Amino acid sequence: MAPPTAGVVSAANISERDYIYFLPYPLPPGTPIPYSCNLPQNPLKIALPPFEPTSTLVLSSSTSTFLDIRILKPILPEDEPMPQNGPARRLEWAFGGKSSNSKIIEAVRLDAAGNDVSPTHSKWTHWVDSKYPVGAADIPADEGDMYPMPDGRVLEHGASFSATAGRMIGYEEMWSDVEVEACFPSNSKFSIVLRIENLQAGIRGLVVRVGQYCQGILMKGTDFTVERWEFVDHVDPQENVVGGEWTRVARIGEMFLPCAVTFKPEELKLDTRVSYTDYHWYVEELVEWV
Repeated sequence: MAPPTAGVVSAANISERDYIYFLPYPLPPGTPIPYSCNLPQNPLKIALPPFEPTSTLVLSSSTSTFLDIRILKPILPEDEPMPQNGPARRLEWAFGGKSSNSKIIEAVRLDAAGNDVSPTHSKWTHWVDSKYPVGAADIPADEGDMYPMPDGRVLEHGASFSATAGRMIGYEEMWSDVEVEACFPSNSKFSIVLRIENLQAGIRGLVVRVGQYCQGILMKGTDFTVERWEFVDHVDPQENVVGGEWTRVARIGEMFLPCAVTFKPEELKLDTRVSYTDYHWYVEELVEWV
C-alpha cells in the first residue's frame, strides 16, 4: 500500500439523517421548495412534523460507492437500543451501489459571501437492496435535489414509490455530514470497499469503511445481513486519546460479514481476494490520506 500523501483530501463522506418529512405528490403549484426548513410556516397545513424513526448512516467512498443502512429505533419493550443479532423487523432499509451528482444549472444560488450554494441533482443506483431479491431489475429509480443549508447541512427533496401506500410520495430529508477521522494510533484516514457477487448463487454484498465507521450488507436471494461498526477512542483524564477499539454498533441477520478485515488496511492489497468458506470478497478500493 502506498504511503499517504500530505495535503490530499479524499472525496469520501459520512452522513447521518436528521429527519424525514412527507409531502403530497405531486405538490400543489407554487409550493415553496425546500419546504420543511421553513417551518413553522406551513401553507399546505401538513399535520405530521419532521421526525426520525431510524438511525440512518450513509458511507460514501472515494469512488462514490455508497452504503446506506437505516435501523429502526426501539418500539417494543424487548427491543435493544441498537440490535445485536437483532430481528429482521429492525431493519427499515439497507441499500448500496453508485452515486452521481450534477448541477441544476437553472437554479444558481449564491450566499451572502458570494459562494455558490446552488442545489445539485443526485442519483443513487441500487446494486444491492434489502427490499428486493438479488439481481432484481425492477428497483425504482432513487434520486433527489440537494439544497445546501446555511448551517452546513443538506436538505434532500424528492419523491419515491411507496410499496406500503401503493403510490408515489414526496419527501424531504435533512442530512448532516460527520467529519472523517483517523483511528488511533494511525494518522491516516481510509476509504475501503469490499465487494462480492455470485449471481448463480443469488449473492451480492458490500463492505464500506470510511474513516471511523464501517458498514456491510450481504444478501442471498431475499435474505440479508447488515452490520455497523464504529471506532471508539479511549481517552485519559486529560482527554488525550491513548487507545481505541472497533465496536460493533448493530447487527441484523445471521450471515458472516468481513467488516473486520478493513480494520487492518496494512494487511490488504487492492484487487486481491478475501475468502471465507465459499464467499470470495474483492478489495475494490483502498485509499489512504492524511
